[in-house]
Parts: sequence; structure tokens; C-alpha cells
Amino acid sequence: MRTLINLIIILFSFTLLNCKQSDPIETEYTLVWEDVFGGNAIDTINNWEFQIGDGANYGLWRWGNNEDQYYRKENARVSNGKLLIKAVAEDYNGYSYTSARMRTKGKVDFKYGKIEAMIRMANTKGLWHAFWLLPSTPSQNWPMSGEIDIMEYVGNAPHEILNTLHFADNFDNHQYIGSATPFTEDNQFHLYSIEWDENKIIWYFDDEETFRVIRSNPNISSTWPFDTEFHIILNTAVGGNLGGTIDAASLEYPKYMEVDYVKVYQKLE
Repeated sequence: MRTLINLIIILFSFTLLNCKQSDPIETEYTLVWEDVFGGNAIDTINNWEFQIGDGANYGLWRWGNNEDQYYRKENARVSNGKLLIKAVAEDYNGYSYTSARMRTKGKVDFKYGKIEAMIRMANTKGLWHAFWLLPSTPSQNWPMSGEIDIMEYVGNAPHEILNTLHFADNFDNHQYIGSATPFTEDNQFHLYSIEWDENKIIWYFDDEETFRVIRSNPNISSTWPFDTEFHIILNTAVGGNLGGTIDAASLEYPKYMEVDYVKVYQKLE
């Protein structure tokens, strides 16, 4: 009898082991787009568009934030599998600093999903690095159309990462809900991401949840604008309303925002 019981246990364990090995691993999200910055050049055909200048051509003089840089496509390049966005002190078109700003609008637009990027950033005073989303075909002007800041890092506040939603109240006044995540200056790459659906947006730092906003929040429930397609923006600003006081001497030498990859996952029906 004992031998029979042992045989049944062995057969049952073997069956479980086989099921574990053969059953596919279920994942909530499916990768739908990525840029891992391979090759020697930024893909401006399929993935990215450069925004050039001081914002005037886009109706946003000094980009709406009193920023001190002039954006040039020459300030971004791919090297050793990384995107490098360079901020530097140089006189160009009446400005004392240059940097780069890139977006996926019209090339990679999406509604909902998990959006992430692996990034390392210089903490020089006056720099304002950002990984964020804007609506691709807004039916209203900003801020009514909304903005999702996945990550902002300001050199004048080097011990925190900012996570913010921008929107409007019922009277079209600018509102925002945000959080500051503690950050240690370690000169390492870190993963910044959100999970976004029709009911909530959740922020993560290295896969640890740091902040969330739910649609039923009374401050935003009646004007929630995040049910349309958005696109990705990567940029480093200099100075401005949030960047603050600039360490001009340090920026005599190039400082960088380095991006290892950007990925978008979605739940497929």
C-alpha cells in the first residue's frame, strides 16, 4: 500500500513539473513598440521628430517656460547603443545654451499602456531633463488637453524625481497633481515608467510604484483628458521656470541625458 501511495505521489509531482515547464508564461502587457538606439543614427523616419528652435514656431516662445536654450538636432546622437542628448553653453541664434528635444508625434502615438525608458542624467544646476507625454491630436489647447510627466529631473533639486499630471478645472484653469520621489545621485541608469488606462495612471521607479492618480479623484474626475492618443517627448531644457539658476561654468563642458531604450507595451484584445 505504501509503495502504491509513493508511486501516486511521484506521478503527480511529475505531472505538475511537466505542466510548469510546458505552460506558457502569461504576461499582462505585450511589447508594441521600442527604440533601443542601435546602429549609428536616430531613426527620424519611423520613430522621432526633432523640435527645433526656441518654441516660437510652435506658438510657445521659450517653450512656454522661459527656457534659456535653443534646441538643435545636432545636439542629439546615437553612440554605443545609447541616445545622447547634449546640453552645452554656446552662443547660437541669440541664446547662450543649446540642447535637443525629440518627439514621436505622428510616428508613434498610442492610447493607454505601459511606457518606460532607461535613463541616466547629469545633475548640473540649471538642467531640466524630462520624459513625458502630450496628446497627438488635442481637441482643446493645453492644459485642457492634458500632459503626463513620467519623469522630470532638475539639477537644482538633485534628490528627487518629479511625477506630474497637468490638466484643467471646470473653468479651464491650469491644475496639476504631482509627487516627488526620493532619488540618490548615483550616476546610474534607472527605469522610469507609467501604467495608464481609462481609470488610473501609476508611476514607477525601477519597477517600484511611487505614485498614482485615479480617475475618481475629485480634483480631476470631471475634466479627465487622458482618453486619447498621446506621444513621447524626450528633452533637456536649460534654466526656465523649473530649471532655475544655471551653472554656466559647468555647462562649458557638455552634459548629457542618456537613454538606453524606450518601450511601449499594451494590453491586446
